[in-house]
Amino acid sequence: MNAATRIFGLLVAAFAVLVTSVGCAGAPTKTSSDAQQPAQAPSASAAVPSSPPTAQVDVPRVNAGIDSQQPEAVPPVRLRIDALDVDMTVQPVGLAETGAMALPENPADAAWYRYGAWPGSDSGSVVIAAHVDSLRYDLGPLARLPLATPGTEVVVTTTDGTDVIYEVAQEGLVIKNDVPWSSVFDRTGAPRLTIVTCGGEFDYERLTYLSNVIVTALPRM
Repeated sequence: MNAATRIFGLLVAAFAVLVTSVGCAGAPTKTSSDAQQPAQAPSASAAVPSSPPTAQVDVPRVNAGIDSQQPEAVPPVRLRIDALDVDMTVQPVGLAETGAMALPENPADAAWYRYGAWPGSDSGSVVIAAHVDSLRYDLGPLARLPLATPGTEVVVTTTDGTDVIYEVAQEGLVIKNDVPWSSVFDRTGAPRLTIVTCGGEFDYERLTYLSNVIVTALPRM
């Protein structure tokens, strides 16, 4: 039995113990009402979530209004990591009523944060996230995300059929309160893909995971 098989086996065993748990609640919360108004170009501080205890974020402090993005932005519709047997549909999302990033209920589906960068853009972090598990749907594909290693190929397909290829540069398990969300959701800097799900130990009282699995991948040159 190889290391990858052992690790995934432990994930499955852990889920069997946690059958009463809820899925990973990854999401940014807003600090500005502008974050829920994609038709308006927000100011430099608009659509800037804070960093609560789950997969929350501080999104960019630059003017990146949705209107100004539309001529170039091509949303992702599919995420594939063949080495991990990950193949997921991707939905564009904003913020839920709670102020958190809206994630599909089914862990088999991923979400793209549409207030950030998009695949193929020349700067910023493309954020794709999903629940790690669900009582209703069982383990999701991103339960295997911790098995990603540097150089692992990640393919993001956009609505026009383009495959944008990335290679994993870094993977880590980070306590939620310590996650550098301002960097994860930064719309500036080098282009990159950031994949987020929950992981680590499970808090039975709060019914939540205590950490996030975060993978950073860079465009293949």
